[in-house]
Amino acid sequence: MPGTLPAECAQCGRSSEVSVTVRPLRAGDPADPHFGLPLRLVEPTRAGLLWAYNTAHLQALLDYVNASLRESRGVHRSMFSRLPGWMKLARNRAVVQKAIARLIVSARIGG
Repeated sequence: MPGTLPAECAQCGRSSEVSVTVRPLRAGDPADPHFGLPLRLVEPTRAGLLWAYNTAHLQALLDYVNASLRESRGVHRSMFSRLPGWMKLARNRAVVQKAIARLIVSARIGG
């Protein structure tokens, strides 16, 4: 497998060479559900491992964490109903907010 592959950003059209490595994923590692590749937006916290697919996913998580009222309305098929318990706890709100902020900066720098 080559060490780099050509890539083009769908949003800005910028082309560049992206370095790639192959490593087996362990069970529970955050990975892309279609290709099985490890995710780039991963941030360990004292409460657990936070990950996101992209900046839109990060923004949705941030909006959820910042919400003062979270109503379920009996629907349990949303992304938020499947979040780990530690992310939903009020005592971890600041930890999650800071981790999301770091990932947003990381996404902007690396993207």
